[in-house]
Amino acid sequence: MNNSNSVRFAVMICMSMVLLACSVFGAEPTASTDLTAVNSRYIYMSPIDDGGKSSGRDTVTICLPAGYDSTDRRYPVIYILATVRGDNPFLNRQNDMRATIGYDLAHDHLVHDGLIEPAILVAVDKSMADSSTWIPVERAMKYFRSGKIDGSQVEVIRKMDGCYEFIARTVKPLIDRTYRTRPEPASTGVAGFSGSATVSLWMVWQHPETFGMGLCQSTPGWLSTWLIDNHTGPVPAVRLWMDAGSQEIERERYWKSSHAMCRKLVGMGFRQNENLAFYTGHNQGHERFDCNRRLRSALYFLLRTKTPTLTGVEINDMDSEEGSAITLTRPAHVVLETVYDNWFRLTDCTAEFTVANQKIVSLDNTTNELRPKTAGKTTITSSFEGKKISQQIEVIPPTAQQACYAAKKTIVIDGDLSEWLKLSVLVDKPQNTNDALGWKGSDDLSYRFTCTYDDKFFYVAIQTTDQYLNSVPEKDPWLQDGIEVRIDARLEAERLFGQGKEFQDILLVAMSPARAGETRAPYSAAKLPEGTKAVCIATATGHNTEIAIPISYLNEKAGKQWNAVRLNVVVNDFDDDYKDFTGDKLWWQADWRTPGSTWGSGTFVKK
Repeated sequence: MNNSNSVRFAVMICMSMVLLACSVFGAEPTASTDLTAVNSRYIYMSPIDDGGKSSGRDTVTICLPAGYDSTDRRYPVIYILATVRGDNPFLNRQNDMRATIGYDLAHDHLVHDGLIEPAILVAVDKSMADSSTWIPVERAMKYFRSGKIDGSQVEVIRKMDGCYEFIARTVKPLIDRTYRTRPEPASTGVAGFSGSATVSLWMVWQHPETFGMGLCQSTPGWLSTWLIDNHTGPVPAVRLWMDAGSQEIERERYWKSSHAMCRKLVGMGFRQNENLAFYTGHNQGHERFDCNRRLRSALYFLLRTKTPTLTGVEINDMDSEEGSAITLTRPAHVVLETVYDNWFRLTDCTAEFTVANQKIVSLDNTTNELRPKTAGKTTITSSFEGKKISQQIEVIPPTAQQACYAAKKTIVIDGDLSEWLKLSVLVDKPQNTNDALGWKGSDDLSYRFTCTYDDKFFYVAIQTTDQYLNSVPEKDPWLQDGIEVRIDARLEAERLFGQGKEFQDILLVAMSPARAGETRAPYSAAKLPEGTKAVCIATATGHNTEIAIPISYLNEKAGKQWNAVRLNVVVNDFDDDYKDFTGDKLWWQADWRTPGSTWGSGTFVKK
């Protein structure tokens, strides 16, 4: 087909889409200028009213496969549900890389490599208010926001069924009549990330007569677990992809629940790498770019042209690189991964593990957690299809402890550090360069600190060098120049591995520097122990911080007279020196909540 014919064909498709949408929905869609471009693949429809089935009007965007107008073939269809916060599904000229998940980009790469059959992608991507403004928060109401399943089961199900009715009875018939689709369930999928992954799983599980494929990324656990646990009748004949990042904001809610669901599905008859796939994103969190990193594998599993060939099996720490020896500097979680050609990997959700020497490393098989106990080496073992798989584990000694000496002078919490004899700890470079991309050197940001104690208080002093002060009362300390101090005073067995449940196990004192004449309270001051004192004041060269925590708090957390605390400090720096700057962070020790943390790091022993 020559270019002029391509243009005419594209225009005809667009006109038929407009006319059909008008007849169905009674409102004329607004067409993008893309519709008249040569070989345009994106069809932008004006908002469609869902007829009261869910929460209002939705936009629908269609992405046709490249070369759609030069063939008469029929295509599978994947319906993409918008995330709760309304992330864009496609990377086109209306969206940049930071604002999209990029289903079309992942799809096109796979088609180019000959690994999948091309598909039509249909995004039900945003809700709209009557004023034609985007309202992504409405997505939560549309899907299931009425409380948890135990208290609002009927309402939650009604909302998800409303979403299903809208897509299955309104959107899908329109797409099937207008485009060359393969409308049968086996060629029709629904995809989602986070909250919309739950709805995707619901639609596939409850309505296999419509959707035969489910792409469920970072599925929250409470509703999905209820769905599987309360299933009766035959197991749906569907294909499911499920994944989760190892560093999701709540590992219990995402990774653990998804892993447990897949184990249950295998017990119900699902077959791994046939109609079920589960994958753990190594050191990945709960952001659109993490979702994108797993998306290529998900589309490959659902649309692949042939089954991949197994090339290896590995035991891996899911917060480290694949295929590397396991070096423990903190508690870690292991997975058994099956490796295939074409870079494809899956997590074997049925794997069980044993550790040769549990005096060096303890193992919890319900969570796959390895917890270091003493320095040394041992091995961890599992099996796959009757073959034994082993990996070496080396436990690195905990970080050396530092001394905390009794105060020589009376400490006054006023921001004047003259009574402090020496600020012994110097932090003049980032722990991780990714935390300080705009950092220009120690004059730009550095600090000294120390701690001391007397009969009544445990004290911390921090002297910060910062060339440019960016501090206002209205923002949290981590969104401007500010300091955060974390203190873990529990017994050693708990303190060694503390990760940051602020105001519960770990105390957080966070402040931004007050200017002359200002008085600022610490962040969430009401949650601090009674009697806590803290100030952070601006100086000519940066800011000074003094903190006093009652000794009674330390004794309470330790369950006895305190003898040690674990301490970490991070100073935040916002210089406003270029667009979209998100700030530099200078941690003393690696953030306890990250894989880079070392057990026992930042421990001060009472002297």
